[in-house]
Amino acid sequence: MEDRPSGDWLEIVREIKRGAEAIIYEGRLKDLKVVIKRRVRKPYRHPGLDHAINSERTAKEARLMYLALKAGVNVPAVILALPPEYTLVMEYVEGTLLRDSLKPDRKLGETIGEMVGKLHRGGIAHGDLTTANMILTPQNELFLIDFGLAKRSDDLEDHATDVHLFMRALESAHPEAKEVVMQGFVDGYSIYVSDYRDVMEKVKEIRMRGRYVEERRKGSHV
Repeated sequence: MEDRPSGDWLEIVREIKRGAEAIIYEGRLKDLKVVIKRRVRKPYRHPGLDHAINSERTAKEARLMYLALKAGVNVPAVILALPPEYTLVMEYVEGTLLRDSLKPDRKLGETIGEMVGKLHRGGIAHGDLTTANMILTPQNELFLIDFGLAKRSDDLEDHATDVHLFMRALESAHPEAKEVVMQGFVDGYSIYVSDYRDVMEKVKEIRMRGRYVEERRKGSHV
C-alpha cells in the first residue's frame, strides 16, 4: 500500500520530494493550496513500534513548528496535524529554495542569522540547517522548513551544530557567497543570542574535530 494521505477532503496534486523519512506532496484542502508531509513506514521495524515512532515524531514536529512560530520565526503554518496517519498538512509557501537562489548578499545573511537567533533563543535546535530547508518568497521573506530533526534544546553544542551545518552548506553549495553571507549571519545572530561568541567558539571546536577525524581517515589509507 502506498504511503500517502487518503480521503476525499484532501486532494493530492503532485509529489514534490521523496526522502528516506517522508514524502512531500503539493495538495489541496478544499480551495486551499497546501503542502502535505507524510512519514513513511519502515518495513524493518515492528509495526507497533513503527507506528509509535512515526506518530510521536509527527506530533513533535508540529509542536516544534508552533513553538518556532511563537519565537518569531517564519515557518509554514500547520493547518492539520494527524499523528496516527503520520501526516502534517501545512501552508504552501510560494517561493524558491534558498539553495537555488543564494547570492553573496550580506543583508540576506543577516536575515538568516536573525531567524536562527530567534530559533535558538526560543530553545529550539533545527537539526538540518541548510539552504535546502529555507524558502525565499517573491516578497523577499525567508521561511524555515522541515523540522523533522528539530528538538527542544538550549545546549550550546546543539546550537553550534546548527551553525556548523549552515556553514558546511555554504561551503559545499555556495562557496562564492560564504564569506559575505556569514559576516551578515553573525551580525543578525548576535542580536538575539547573548552568548553568540560562545556559540561561534564551539563552532570552531566542532570544525576542528571534523578536520581531525578526516585527517585520521586519510592517514589510515596511507
